[in-house]
Amino acid sequence: MSLKQILKLFCVIVFAIIAFPAFAADIHDDAGTVGAAFLKIEAGSRPAGMGGAFAGLANDVNTIYWNPAGLAAVSGRQFTAMQNFSIADISNQFLGYTNKFSEKATWGASFLGAFTEIERRRRPTEEPDSTATVGGFAAGLSIGYILSPQLSVGATAKTISQQLDVEDSIGGAADVGVLLRMLDNQLGLGFAAQNLGFLDTGENLPMNVRTGIAYHVRTKPNAETAKQSQDLLALAADINYPIVGGFPTFHLGAENWFYNMLALRVGYSFSQGENPKNGLTAGFGLRRLGEASLENVNFQFDYAFVPDQAVGNAHRVSLLLRF
Repeated sequence: MSLKQILKLFCVIVFAIIAFPAFAADIHDDAGTVGAAFLKIEAGSRPAGMGGAFAGLANDVNTIYWNPAGLAAVSGRQFTAMQNFSIADISNQFLGYTNKFSEKATWGASFLGAFTEIERRRRPTEEPDSTATVGGFAAGLSIGYILSPQLSVGATAKTISQQLDVEDSIGGAADVGVLLRMLDNQLGLGFAAQNLGFLDTGENLPMNVRTGIAYHVRTKPNAETAKQSQDLLALAADINYPIVGGFPTFHLGAENWFYNMLALRVGYSFSQGENPKNGLTAGFGLRRLGEASLENVNFQFDYAFVPDQAVGNAHRVSLLLRF
């Protein structure tokens, strides 16, 4: 298949994603009724800069959140730490680690949390009577396995803890994913079902199905100069379809690396319902090899700007290490 045909296929699928809202309206009447809502906060600055389109690309440690099947293709060891600066003094973090322990299998560990402080008052006073930290976190273990050169699968098991002012809850959940790579790994088709589980309070978790497609261009390895293949261009599109408590969201994203040092990213997401998430996102990434004792470590800094007219702008910063 030629490059022109690949791009035509990508455009057709993207058009289908964009056209889908015409018959997807008013799917859920119980939007906003789920527990552990922090699980909806998407992890990673790189995917956020691409508008949340990552299920089909799924090629670094961030894939733990987006599609665990992508873990199988993550080489070596990777670690990432993200801080999300958003509204209402909410502290949102994501930590992820991956390690390839066989030719076909990679395991990973992750932490996703969101916390804030609330003030308690018995009467209208300038200073609160007391404060309390509320929020929740999910800690998970993941595995990705290569079934064939084109097909990989993955799963995550996670424990969930939610601390609210009036009630605490615990629970468990699982994510499962499938990733199909074709055309010499240039075209990826991903599917993931997320947050399949329970809370002991009986609330529904924000379960959803995510599907995506990505077209990924890389340079070819150069045996003469001992250079490995490097990322160049990625185009991606996702649909995130909540099973409970929401409306579908649609995501488009692009990334381009320059000299394997600087990446520029742009994305767009949109949805329906009473609180649609529509708007552009943007971001960048910087890479550099370490020096001296850290010469085998690849450092990557990622930033994403996610504007939202309804709730305010968010700034995400991440550090990603490959070693």
